Amino acid sequence: MKKIGRVILAVIVVLCSVVPSSSVTATEKGLNEWHDIYLSQEIFNSIVETKSSDTRVTGLISTYALGIKKDGNQLIIAGSTDCFGDVVKCGFKEVVIQRRANSTQPWTDYVTYEDLYDNDFSYLLSKSITVGTGYQYRVTAVHYAKKNIFMTQKLDNVSNVVTM
Repeated sequence: MKKIGRVILAVIVVLCSVVPSSSVTATEKGLNEWHDIYLSQEIFNSIVETKSSDTRVTGLISTYALGIKKDGNQLIIAGSTDCFGDVVKCGFKEVVIQRRANSTQPWTDYVTYEDLYDNDFSYLLSKSITVGTGYQYRVTAVHYAKKNIFMTQKLDNVSNVVTM
């Protein structure tokens, strides 16, 4: 009986050493942290592409916008979700920074942020993040509005592409 226990323990130890670690390295930690920044209305408008929502869907999101800009070794991420006044949540369900080595490569998720809301009729996103060079970057987002448990609206959006 003790021999079986030792064999099971040995198998567990071997499996734990084979499974790759999902921890982030110290250099990746510094790159993956984004920070709130202030953008003037003029700069914000120069970064984003504003779109109007199709109000025939649920009529919760009126306009939405998303864009990125290169600033040295940082990406400036700007976006907004504007909702009609009777919502209880307005913002982003998900914001994903993606990158690729060149235009022949597929996009891979670099950093994901979830549940960026305000309990108001508008949410403004203005962040900066330090990223590595030698890649193309873009941001994808899911704009989100919730009126009640039965009425929500989600809109997918993709930013422009910048090369670092």
